[in-house]
Amino acid sequence: MTPEHFLPCPSTAHRLSLSSADDVWDTIIAPAIHKGTLQQSHLIKRATEQDWRCLKIDLQGFEQQLAADFSAMKSDLGIDDTLFPYHLSAPQWWGYALAPHSYLGLHDGQCQVGLNFFNRFLHLDLQQLSAQLVDPGIGNDFLATTNWFDAEEGALWFASWPIEHTARRIHDARIDVTVSIWKSRLDRKGAERVWQGALGDSLHQLAVCPAHRYVVLTELGLYLKEPGSCAQRKQDQPYRQHLKETGILPSRVLALDLQTSQTWRLSMSTAGHVEFDPEDPQVCYISGHNIGLVGPKIAICGPALIHKFRLTEQGPQLLGTFSRPDFHRITTHTLFRHRGNTLIGVTGYPGTIFLIHADSMTLFKTIEIGATERIDTSVSPHICQLDSYGIAASADGETFLVGSSGSFRRVDLSTGQLGAEQTIAEYTSDVCFTGHLGLIPAAIQNEPCNHK
Repeated sequence: MTPEHFLPCPSTAHRLSLSSADDVWDTIIAPAIHKGTLQQSHLIKRATEQDWRCLKIDLQGFEQQLAADFSAMKSDLGIDDTLFPYHLSAPQWWGYALAPHSYLGLHDGQCQVGLNFFNRFLHLDLQQLSAQLVDPGIGNDFLATTNWFDAEEGALWFASWPIEHTARRIHDARIDVTVSIWKSRLDRKGAERVWQGALGDSLHQLAVCPAHRYVVLTELGLYLKEPGSCAQRKQDQPYRQHLKETGILPSRVLALDLQTSQTWRLSMSTAGHVEFDPEDPQVCYISGHNIGLVGPKIAICGPALIHKFRLTEQGPQLLGTFSRPDFHRITTHTLFRHRGNTLIGVTGYPGTIFLIHADSMTLFKTIEIGATERIDTSVSPHICQLDSYGIAASADGETFLVGSSGSFRRVDLSTGQLGAEQTIAEYTSDVCFTGHLGLIPAAIQNEPCNHK
């Protein structure tokens, strides 16, 4: 892979006192997206330091070549240049496309920032507090948001799709998209294509099972079946009731057997994330968020779910499902060990953390973190008014760190007790919104790139 642009990224230091147990986490990192701009900040708490470092990056201008290519594609297809995916305006689209979403630990203290729709990777150096855009060397494709790193081989697995196919989906979001899965050594140029076939765009997460046999790739979707005009989306309640009846377009999940090249495609309502079981490498948990975009706002179309699958030579076998009427907009699910049990921690909107028994897919307990908003999807989709939040489990499985826009707090999982909220004023929900909370293990941070 080729570093292309080293980005100016001024940093500031902030002291937060979460508690004397700060060191139960590895390096913590959280995004802050500055509203109405292409600026983003990354709030970093390195395991060896007391201070949080806020790294500010401005991607304004770096979208211009991609925007010109996207406009040319639309012109060739006879699509009005003022139209963008999800019926967003141009500023809304590029703000969404370049927004940071998640983090992937690499090596040498680096991590990859997951962007929604871009043709370059954004890499951060957590030791040097620097940033660069990286060209994966596959042409001008959009790149999947969250990818997978093979630490043993020093190889990044990622997915891509042609920008032309996203342009085509402006008029018909049902068309197939030609998707490629790649494998690339970070210390070399170019990439090896592992698979190519039909799926969708807005590829959200690629994961390889711990046994290195199966790949799972999710399509976030977010497309309403009948998106309508901006005026309808914002003001017309009868139209929103009609959206409830028509719903969202199903997303697809790809399961790929790397030994046999056999593929399977699963249908879900807004497929989101995939996590593998820490005890059984053939078992994974895939989230279906059941949300869409109504203008720039997230619309909850009904309860979300998490499916538990076993990956086999005959295809994915459904082992269980968790859902309930108040299980909404589950932006994060994470697996961890807690007192001898494997639990799934899930962020429910607006402010309920769900803890689920992974073996039985039944509820262990819920923890309320204080955010409130009445949600009713019985008549029409619910338009979210609040920001999301992220969670991460401590190494001993006793504590969650909860991160929202510019603020953090600890949660004792046994008692449900919330620690005092610690805030960095420059990054609160008045001026920013957030994404996934990341934990970068120390072993990854310190591992050199010396693979043969």
